[in-house]
Amino acid sequence: MLEHPKHLSYTTRHLWAEVNEKDRTATIGVTEDLVEMLADIVSIDMPLVGDELDMDTFCIHLHLPTRIQHLRSPLSGRVTEINRDVLDNAGLLALAPYKNWLYRMEYDEPAELDLLMSSVQYGKYLDRI
Repeated sequence: MLEHPKHLSYTTRHLWAEVNEKDRTATIGVTEDLVEMLADIVSIDMPLVGDELDMDTFCIHLHLPTRIQHLRSPLSGRVTEINRDVLDNAGLLALAPYKNWLYRMEYDEPAELDLLMSSVQYGKYLDRI
């Protein structure tokens, strides 16, 4: 069974968010579970710095050998930074998905945080699927 860092929040679409409620910022990444499910991520398309995202809109596109996996934003807000290292080398996600984040954002709606899961809730969700 994979470990899910307790300080992170999770989505049903296998993204994690490291939230700083004081600054209303979040760092977004993909879970180890998603990396294992997809096996070989060739490249990634991410939003641009300054892009406004709505919760659940497609913003990340993982290019696999035979298809593209589209992922939705876990929160609404504005992208403040992207991880250029991961953008240039998608293989970093397989090495350390909880260290190699995708983008950082300022989120707009604190109530959306209630829709994210704790590591325990995420583990239980995985047991059900």
